[in-house]
Amino acid sequence: MKVGSRRRLEFATLGFLAEMRRQFVNLHPDQECPIKRMEDYPPAERSALMAGVQKALQYGSPETDKAFDTWMQRQAEKMENKNDG
Repeated sequence: MKVGSRRRLEFATLGFLAEMRRQFVNLHPDQECPIKRMEDYPPAERSALMAGVQKALQYGSPETDKAFDTWMQRQAEKMENKNDG
């Protein structure tokens, strides 16, 4: 997914927040959900949230396969070290 479009990024962020609210309610049905709707966040926080979603989308793209492979190797090494200890 190309993340260059601000509108597409906004759409992805709205979906992320909606899913986070659904998951919170599923896990904590008797609590008020602290996850706000996008329009309830101040502009600076909205920008920060969208930047986080954009970075997550970038990490999930094929362009980061080399970094992902390195991360996977490190995770496997951690598990080996944990099992040896």
